[in-house]
Amino acid sequence: MVTKVAKTRPRTEAHDEKRALIIEGCATLFDKVGYHNTSMQMVADEVGLGKPTLYHYFPSKIAILYAIHDTHITSLLRSLESLKGKDPAVVLQAACADILRQIATHPGYVRAFMDNYHDLEGEMKDSIRTARRTYFNMIKDVIIEGTEKGQFRETDPLLTAYAFLGMGNWAYKWYPAMAAERTPEEVALALCTPFLDGLKAK
Repeated sequence: MVTKVAKTRPRTEAHDEKRALIIEGCATLFDKVGYHNTSMQMVADEVGLGKPTLYHYFPSKIAILYAIHDTHITSLLRSLESLKGKDPAVVLQAACADILRQIATHPGYVRAFMDNYHDLEGEMKDSIRTARRTYFNMIKDVIIEGTEKGQFRETDPLLTAYAFLGMGNWAYKWYPAMAAERTPEEVALALCTPFLDGLKAK
């Protein structure tokens, strides 16, 4: 079965707000009971809609899963794009804080993004794969920039980017439990200080 990204329809502000409410409610359910245990009826009940009305906004559960992925990665990309031109070490720490902020404010989005990427199909999966690769390459380019400027020592930028994102992304497993006590900025500083110290040019 080849699943395609649904064609966009003309939308009003109210329509977009309702879609956002559905995405948020569905992400909450995915976080609580898992993607495979969530039904469209459960989503309809969670957001207070009749099932036929829910299908007006999303044709399927996988379409909502795609919307969650798209919302999450688009936010990360926009944030990272806004940091262009800043000091590479500052960019990396800010990117880490942004990932942690997403985990703190939208844990269901992040869990679905991490745990259910392989449940996407067809053009939906291709689209998110491309966005994820773009984000990864942007992080790698920051590391290369820091090395070229003499701020970071010579490393394998590919492996260093994997290490950096692994450090931040894996926090979805443990950070939600402490998010009320420790801000994304505080945790990003704690994580990035030893990481960036290890990258500093001698």
